[in-house]
Amino acid sequence: METFIESELIEQKALQRVISNPEYTVIFLTTAAESGNRMSEMEILLSPGGGNELHKHLNFAETFIPLEGALGVQVGPNKLLLKPGEQYTVPIGMPHNFSNPGSQPIRFRVVIEPGHEGFERSLRMLYGLQNEGLADVKTWDGLLRASVVLVISDMRLAGKKAILNPLMPILYRIACRKGYDREMIRKYCI
Repeated sequence: METFIESELIEQKALQRVISNPEYTVIFLTTAAESGNRMSEMEILLSPGGGNELHKHLNFAETFIPLEGALGVQVGPNKLLLKPGEQYTVPIGMPHNFSNPGSQPIRFRVVIEPGHEGFERSLRMLYGLQNEGLADVKTWDGLLRASVVLVISDMRLAGKKAILNPLMPILYRIACRKGYDREMIRKYCI
């Protein structure tokens, strides 16, 4: 699998600590770089009905820690409802997602171990694309952009969409040839 991006694209600038889209606000509390790659820690504010699709991570575990409100977490076929004071760690490679099943915004922490700079950058890219209306994977360009986000984050689709995973490295190479990786880094990450 290709590495994230050539080193000449990574400028030494502070990355945004707060990113948002209509459903989420993410605050980066500790980045992989700050922790010596031990962890990435984020606090998330999630709107009612918000959440993400079933997916898995290839190289890190993910711990969910509700702070305000109940957080829905699906792990494989099991559905959990975590309340403040509880937490759950999804092991590497386990399909999962999270959601806000309630009628009020919820706040929770996510800890990625080990830390993963590509995951942090992929969130910035994804939120930027969503805010600009460019995250639609029903178009060829949208699929190429999605491949960049998925490959650099070490995230893969799960469930019925997992059938697309073998295509991601190929789509990623096409996206890189078209310059989407560089464009997304420059626009959303530096």
